Amino acid sequence: MRLSKDTWDQIKAAYAAGIGLREIARKMNVPEGTVLARAKREGWTQQIQTAKALVKRQEASLAITPVQAVAMSMQQRGERHLGRMANIVEKTIPHVEAMEPGAILDRVDDVEKLDKVARRTFGISETGLPADQVMINIAILGQ
Repeated sequence: MRLSKDTWDQIKAAYAAGIGLREIARKMNVPEGTVLARAKREGWTQQIQTAKALVKRQEASLAITPVQAVAMSMQQRGERHLGRMANIVEKTIPHVEAMEPGAILDRVDDVEKLDKVARRTFGISETGLPADQVMINIAILGQ
């Protein structure tokens, strides 16, 4: 019995999908011995195992590491915090601007704290953003 290349490709695909060789042979009206011999001769089982192992390795390489997950989480938290702090600064500055100069001088420590928070929040401080520092520290831990 001579089968076309397409038929053999269908048999091999069915086997790769998990259907047994004997069952495929019965359903396709092909002698079991013919199918078993071809599969053994061409090493279908080994080819399928190799392909599955390759897919698993590729899937594993797409997964993120625990350190990457922590880094992403910390960055997201930092960004949310910075957004909230920016909102506070935006709401507070008009009140400071409305104060008399003497009152501003009396509250200079509070104004300096507000300025420090604003600089850090908007990324204009000399030390950089806290989220950047956290990311650097996490990246160092991951090495």
